[in-house]
Amino acid sequence: MRTLALCLAVSSLAFAPVAAMAESPWTVKVGFSQVNPKSDNGSLAGGAFEAEVSSEVGFTPSIEYKFAPNIVGEVLLAIPFEHEVKDTKSDTKIASFKHLPPTFSAKYLFTPDAAFSPYVGLGLNYTLVYDEKIVLAGAKLKGKDSIGLAANVGFEYRMPNSPWGISADLRYIKIESDLTLNGNDIGTLTVDPVVLGVSAAYHF
Repeated sequence: MRTLALCLAVSSLAFAPVAAMAESPWTVKVGFSQVNPKSDNGSLAGGAFEAEVSSEVGFTPSIEYKFAPNIVGEVLLAIPFEHEVKDTKSDTKIASFKHLPPTFSAKYLFTPDAAFSPYVGLGLNYTLVYDEKIVLAGAKLKGKDSIGLAANVGFEYRMPNSPWGISADLRYIKIESDLTLNGNDIGTLTVDPVVLGVSAAYHF
């Protein structure tokens, strides 16, 4: 019995460092992203306006969970972005709006155990549109929320023997909002941005 107990104690000590070094599947990233809408964002009000949506930079944290060595689920969050809408015919601001665009993606890591790990991802975006404003006095502008596909490519560089890393990615997100003015349909604002993001990553 003493021999068996001693063997079990030695075994537990041998496996203790392995358990301590086991890495959690969770990763948190904190960074900034630049949202660059496509050009020609829509002809509105029967062609009275040709819309152009401004590019903006915002704070974009994200949470990741590793389901398998090569497969990661990601939720990209953000503080609200605020964009101006300009009429390219008159070169004047005609409206503004805010949006909150959480994006849910599955990413494939090509070299998950290497310091430099490139990846590709595909997912779904939900954009909440709110606080719409228009320069016409007394008029009420309303934008419909958007659901669309999202794709990304990027990489992470993991610091040697450290939970910290640096990542950068490029995303395409399908964002369209149907607009009404005083309850009347005036067209679709097509944003469809390319989003460039840079983040610091921490692996738990």
